[in-house]
Amino acid sequence: MGMWPRRERPRRALLPQFLELLAIIGFLAALHHGIMWYWEHTAPKEVSVPKLVGLTEREATGVLESIGLRAAVVGQKPDEEVPEGGVLLAEPPPQRKVKVGRLVRLTLSSGSRWSVVPDVREMSVDRARALLRKAGLSAGREKAVYDSKVPIGYVVAHVPEAGGQVPRNMGVDLLVSKGPAPQSPDVGPPGAESALRSTEIDFIVPPGPGLQEVRIVVHDDQGERTVYRRVHEPGERIVEKVSGKGPRISVRVYLSGEVMQERDF
Repeated sequence: MGMWPRRERPRRALLPQFLELLAIIGFLAALHHGIMWYWEHTAPKEVSVPKLVGLTEREATGVLESIGLRAAVVGQKPDEEVPEGGVLLAEPPPQRKVKVGRLVRLTLSSGSRWSVVPDVREMSVDRARALLRKAGLSAGREKAVYDSKVPIGYVVAHVPEAGGQVPRNMGVDLLVSKGPAPQSPDVGPPGAESALRSTEIDFIVPPGPGLQEVRIVVHDDQGERTVYRRVHEPGERIVEKVSGKGPRISVRVYLSGEVMQERDF
């Protein structure tokens, strides 16, 4: 049996294969370069969190926004060194690398835990209250007391005293002048008793916003005159003997400028 001649398989040229491989490698390299370029130009940049402690909230917000970060106040804590309203803590902390657009959480100082009591003696009650609020305190209880030197409605003394260091928001009790202590009425010289007549005023201060001025005015032959003027707390009872001369004597009781009682005797 005869043998068929063996045929050789055609060989592919090496140059086209090599060029095809180079094209694939070039494509992959270009793709990698494109991806890296896109990442570098679109990925968020990183910045360092600046030092913010001691700055006000407004200052800290401005600094953060200038480098592409955001600020949010998350709380307050008392501190003896950082003034009230200043940044006490920041999270993330300073020098930490973060992405642009990151939120930085701020804790502000609420100031010292303590306040120094100001001297509000011989001030009006309204002015004393305002000064106490400015010092981080509040007006506590008010009590009317007799005083011959301090004008009616002005502070005679307070507790705690001026200069004391007390917790913030503590109430300071005020002693408020209601004028000199009442004295016995002048009955005049001997022989004048027959023309002098007296009556008793019994008055209870009604509920109100605080201390109220009570004034008793007598009108007789000698004209009109104020015989009683004091500041009282709501609920206080006033029993006062008043006198006048002449056939017709009238008496009026005023509460903060309004007539509450009026009668003749």
